[in-house]
Amino acid sequence: MNSRSALNRTLIALAGIALLAAGLWLLGATRAVAVPAWWPAPPADGVLLDREGLASLRETGWWAPAVMAAGTVLTLLCLAWAVTRTPVRRLRPTGPLSTTRADLRITALEDTVCADARRIEGVARARCRIALRRTSARLTLRVWTLPGYTAKDVLDGLGAVSTTVEHALHPRGLDTRTRVSAQRHSAPHVR
Repeated sequence: MNSRSALNRTLIALAGIALLAAGLWLLGATRAVAVPAWWPAPPADGVLLDREGLASLRETGWWAPAVMAAGTVLTLLCLAWAVTRTPVRRLRPTGPLSTTRADLRITALEDTVCADARRIEGVARARCRIALRRTSARLTLRVWTLPGYTAKDVLDGLGAVSTTVEHALHPRGLDTRTRVSAQRHSAPHVR
């Protein structure tokens, strides 16, 4: 969690605690709560909003729609603020590991397979994709060899990588598709 997120959460928590404390204090107040000096004081036996004041508000046509519009706008602003604070994470597929009852992120397995393929002697670059189905999985492996190496030189190592993936996804059968290309020689260009 970054410092900005931590600060936001701390301020929201403090504001919530302050509002809760103020509400509990008002709920348990045994004496009259003092209002600001500029607030019109109601009569001792009266109420804050008497029948005449309420009737005058009901007579005006703008009051009810204005209160509803203000409440709606305030609610939408709070909702928009809450949505912007919610982290958006895309769903990542997971697959069960064969030996333990844990889930493995497929993207993590893809990264590991690519790293293993790059460690094979003669491999310059590697890309892979794993697609999971209900009972099977498909490994698509794309490899570029260094100049001077052929596909035969790296296929044994790629087979070992494929076997490792097959063991990791054991309940599922694995279909492997490998494409090996040679990296182009960088020839000097004459201008």
